Amino acid sequence: MSDGVWTNQDIDFAGFGSASAPITLRPETPGGVQLTGRSQLSISGRYLVVDGLNFEDGGDDSLGHLIEFRGSRGDADNCRLTNTQIRNYNATDRNHQYHWVEIFGQDNRVDHCRFQDHDHDGVTLVVRLDDNGQEARHLIDFNAFLDRPLGTSNGWETIRIGTSARHRISSKVVVENNLFENCDGEIEIISNKSADNIYRYNTFRSCAGTLTLRHGSGAIIDSNYILGEGKDRSGGIRVVDGDHVIVNNYIADIDDRADGAISLAAAINNGPDNGYQLIENVLIANNTIVDVGGSAVIFDWGFGVSRNGGLQDVLPTNVSIVNNLIRSSRTLFEGQEGSGYTWANNIAFGASLGIAGRSGLQTVDPQIAVDANGLWRPTSSSPAIDGGTTLNSVTSDIDGQARVGTYDIGADEASSDPITLPPPLTVADVGPMWDMPGGGDTGGGDPVDIPVGAFLALQAEDFAAVTDPDGDGDIWEIISDPSAHGERAIEAPEGSRLDAPSPHDTLALYNVSFSEAGNYTIYYRAYGTSGSTDSFYAPTGLGVDPTIRVNTSNDGAYRWETGVEITVAASSLGVSQQLRIARREEHNRIDAIVIHVDGSLSDDQLDALFVDSTLKGDVDLSGAVDFSDIAAFIAVLQSGVYQAEADCDCSTVVDFADIPDFIAILQGQ
Repeated sequence: MSDGVWTNQDIDFAGFGSASAPITLRPETPGGVQLTGRSQLSISGRYLVVDGLNFEDGGDDSLGHLIEFRGSRGDADNCRLTNTQIRNYNATDRNHQYHWVEIFGQDNRVDHCRFQDHDHDGVTLVVRLDDNGQEARHLIDFNAFLDRPLGTSNGWETIRIGTSARHRISSKVVVENNLFENCDGEIEIISNKSADNIYRYNTFRSCAGTLTLRHGSGAIIDSNYILGEGKDRSGGIRVVDGDHVIVNNYIADIDDRADGAISLAAAINNGPDNGYQLIENVLIANNTIVDVGGSAVIFDWGFGVSRNGGLQDVLPTNVSIVNNLIRSSRTLFEGQEGSGYTWANNIAFGASLGIAGRSGLQTVDPQIAVDANGLWRPTSSSPAIDGGTTLNSVTSDIDGQARVGTYDIGADEASSDPITLPPPLTVADVGPMWDMPGGGDTGGGDPVDIPVGAFLALQAEDFAAVTDPDGDGDIWEIISDPSAHGERAIEAPEGSRLDAPSPHDTLALYNVSFSEAGNYTIYYRAYGTSGSTDSFYAPTGLGVDPTIRVNTSNDGAYRWETGVEITVAASSLGVSQQLRIARREEHNRIDAIVIHVDGSLSDDQLDALFVDSTLKGDVDLSGAVDFSDIAAFIAVLQSGVYQAEADCDCSTVVDFADIPDFIAILQGQ
């Protein structure tokens, strides 16, 4: 779309791309197209990308939606809305309802977008579930949700996933690394109304509401920052239904919305779909709760109240409260406990408990202090250090550092390991890349620059060889994976976990050489799909068999793991050396490897090393790879001057090894 102001546009973006060749709708310059008036967009088909649009200062009372993941080609699957802003796109009548973004279909993504000044009825972003009960599996990440004023009724959520009628559907949506700031529309900032969703690594700032598990079982709420910043009616986590895991969250300076930082609702016996389902089998562990306006935990929110077609008179059951750190000046616990509660290794201090003392609940000063990010963390003398108990479902802390040995109490594990998760997010961390602070409104520059310094970036499938030391015939295999860089990864074979790797089951071998001396850190992009697939073996250096266990995610989401630091001496420059990676657990996947002189790179910086805008083989820069590139390629090869288009094997040098890849590109292979 040509840069400029586009008014009253009805855009039907429909088609069928593929994982390797998606179809993209974008402006001439990122952010350079302003859509306004009653403009709206539908996305339908497969593998479509909308990148860099700006919906601003529009809206109309005739709209039924703004952006919808369905249209003339049906629901959208494997489609993406990225790098886009919707700002001040409101109906003149605040009570006129339309949603800003409606996600239908499966496996879609909304990322690096900004949603700001939504001031009319309707949810900012809603996930619509399939009538047949199919999993949605959407990813909502790195977005900024800003300045949602107080609404006039129910239905002013910022995010809603599902509906009351469909709350039993397993939707498996992941909401991660988002910022919610001044989202005051109603009590439910996020309204979970389906099963098996994940909310992690998000930051809530000055929001007059709660992260609400309204219906739907099996949610995971992990490593979120909920910072009330003293705002009236700010809240924490409100819980309904069962089988939830609430771990590693940091909740501070909130008001008493829903009466508790973690609020467990009483249920309606045999109530309607829009009622309050029984809370059972819930884990509340390793959370830090500091200086809150209500209780830290309320056990029976709404008990005795008639609402939503029934009486809330059934208490939560089988709740485990383990390793939590609480310090506040208000009564710390409130309400009646149901049956089957488990208490272990909690610290609660600063005010009356509000309940009888018991084993598993210490009333000692946690000895916490504020760090450089304004977060309360245990000091070296804190009884929280090594004061907890080990939990299989909690393997890392809010910084992404591994929990080992005897766990610490609270969200933070005292550790010297690299921090892999960010501190509380700000507007500088999320939202459209063309409108990051300092980036200019229509600048088009990517805020995630290639990190400075010498590096090697390797696709995991580009090994020199794989070996089978134990001779059982099982080896690393290359598999197709649309979520991997280059859409391929390597996967470990089946088999029992190897706790003593001698001999190894299979090795992937990578030949590397360096042109600059220095200290380099090795990073790995990898994942597992369960607790039985979430580790592999990495080496302590080059030219040695791997012996260090590297833990990965266990939910099918790639993340970068940090390995060891190695020293490259001047005497070894230009010398081929070998990096070896081994299987530890079955089906673990590895996507990419980076060896970089900077040992503190973020995930975005590491990912940026694999974003390549060059057209490999287009050495004469004509925009196409054809026979005229042959002479240009030979000239670059002879000159010794690096040119990215001629680096066909992505080795960061242009040499004779590029010739086979150049020929293959020329032939269209």
